[in-house]
Amino acid sequence: MIRAVVIAACIAAGVSAPVWADVLGATPLQVEYYQLRLTLPPGAAVRQTLKRTTESETNGKVIRTRLEAEYLSQLSRHPDGYRVVKTLVKNEFKVEGAEADAERLELEKVMQAAAAIRDITYIADESLTPLRLENWPHLRNRLKAAMRRSGAIDAREGDAFDGLYGPMTAETAAEQFLPEDALLAIPHNLGLSLNNPYRLDSLINGPFGGTISARESLTLTAWDEAAGEAEVLYESGPTREALDAYALRVRPALEQAAARTARIRKTAPVPVGDIQLDIGTTCRYRISLKTGLVSRAECQSVRDIRQGDDRRRHRENWVLGETVK
Repeated sequence: MIRAVVIAACIAAGVSAPVWADVLGATPLQVEYYQLRLTLPPGAAVRQTLKRTTESETNGKVIRTRLEAEYLSQLSRHPDGYRVVKTLVKNEFKVEGAEADAERLELEKVMQAAAAIRDITYIADESLTPLRLENWPHLRNRLKAAMRRSGAIDAREGDAFDGLYGPMTAETAAEQFLPEDALLAIPHNLGLSLNNPYRLDSLINGPFGGTISARESLTLTAWDEAAGEAEVLYESGPTREALDAYALRVRPALEQAAARTARIRKTAPVPVGDIQLDIGTTCRYRISLKTGLVSRAECQSVRDIRQGDDRRRHRENWVLGETVK
């Protein structure tokens, strides 16, 4: 992740350690780096709060979900960093949308099954980034049983569940089931200079297959010793140029797929139409200088896909927080 690269690039000295930039033909400048150290007592318990609002629109049909939850994570040391036992303390879930009756019922069944899994254990690194789920096959079986009980899947659909989750690794499962933990971990143990963005190029999966070039950046926007807090801005996503290049690159494959479908159905090919994409994530963090934990995070994820007349818009908004209990 970007955090690991940032730490490697920053000075491994104390907070506000001065660094001299020696640039050819320029006067040396003093740059101050600040370190957001994660400082937790042995055997710490961390309380995590979550408010998540999701809005999905498919060709004008809108479904909104609201989740409010609270968790308590018990930490113990592990060779890779920490072993975390995360327990669900509070869970309230709501589905909105006048046209979403069938979807509402299915989503509520899925969330009922997820809420039945009251605890999950995973291994995290030194910055509390989830690395892998512990005993993932057992957890997978518990989830399948809970989904059967809630009516989210029936006996026939159990094969589809196995096809989706059976080959999944413990590492991939951690990414899928612990997205908020990964978001909260981004600013842990960072070293940055004030108002000097650290940038990194990366790749993300594209909506029509393949990958898209993306950029990530972290900026320390405030450091307040008196208040005991720092603020960090995280931005991630492809540039407009990268999105347009990706759309141009996938168009031939989409046209070929449309032609194959037309031949099978013995109809005229459906034009691919314009492809417009908007993808990105932004988080604003307020971080305790005492513990290094995120006292408040406000994040938004955007994933809009438009191909001809087919429009799919997805927004997720989070308000997150964590404190030592």
